[in-house]
Amino acid sequence: MSLCVLHIVESADPDAGSIAVCLAGLHDALAARGLQSVSIAPPADGVRIPDGADVVHIHGWGYELAHRMSAAALEARKPYIVSPHGALTYSPYNRPTWRDRLRFVWRTRRLVRGAACVTALNALEEQDLHARRIHPHIRVLPYGLGFSEYDGTPTAAGTVSAPDRCLLVLGPLHPRGGCVALLKAVAEIGPDANGWNLVLAGKDSGEWRRMLEAAVRRKKGDDRVVFAEAPTVAAQLARLAGASVFVAPDLHIGLPVSIMQAVATGVPVIASTCVAPPGLDGAIRVCGPHREELRETLRSVLKLSDESRRVMGEKARTVGRAVFDWSVLADQYAQLYREMA
Repeated sequence: MSLCVLHIVESADPDAGSIAVCLAGLHDALAARGLQSVSIAPPADGVRIPDGADVVHIHGWGYELAHRMSAAALEARKPYIVSPHGALTYSPYNRPTWRDRLRFVWRTRRLVRGAACVTALNALEEQDLHARRIHPHIRVLPYGLGFSEYDGTPTAAGTVSAPDRCLLVLGPLHPRGGCVALLKAVAEIGPDANGWNLVLAGKDSGEWRRMLEAAVRRKKGDDRVVFAEAPTVAAQLARLAGASVFVAPDLHIGLPVSIMQAVATGVPVIASTCVAPPGLDGAIRVCGPHREELRETLRSVLKLSDESRRVMGEKARTVGRAVFDWSVLADQYAQLYREMA
């Protein structure tokens, strides 16, 4: 009888940067290894863990379904794994209120400690979780992608000339995503950014898009900055097809799904240490989550020749496929689930 893994996600919508973008590939890869894999997203009825589920994997934290299903798994004595995606890390962009602290003491800590394992997206999150003594068993477990799904995607990396060169950000619009820092960094670069446009594509989180658009208009940059949505993988591929450089300037730990999409399509990547996936050192440009570091890293990539940027993107695609394609990475997931069951 095959092992059955129940995945809990905050949303099944494949918006830019969403875990839903890559989970379908994980389901297929696990099936090829003899594991059943099913996802549940809100709205979900009840709080009972299906009898057939052997392991529960909770992707993300801080949303009601994650808390309900972890409590249900704890009560049913089903092993569960928590992948917090930065939600258990405090920073200026995830500052807890006194209510949050009380909730952690009285509820959240019990649910997180009850997990069989807590995973981290990268070494930075792993270090933070260890420092806060979140759980005795923490391991780095990155996410992957089905790279073959992105083969043949045409991109603008290294193939177009100014003024058509495009910097692309693909993910939810929120200050923790580093959009404000990126806008300021581009403005500070000066002449080295001439001929480059910036596209911010993703779901609006609150009223941030309206405020960012107003700020761009005040600075008279609306001819160089475009705001768009990318609610489907097809829309994300269309945006990547027009990208010369992909930027992930996140100021808080978060999912690297869009980074993996850029890598899979051969677009050169700049990413902050908060979201840079482990194993891509030297294949993408990584900088600290600060405007000054972002500015200088960005400047260095913009000053490269078109051919150098093309080579940078191809190198990342080769390395990424060898490390993060689900055909390779799913073995780590299968091993973890079998250990926990």
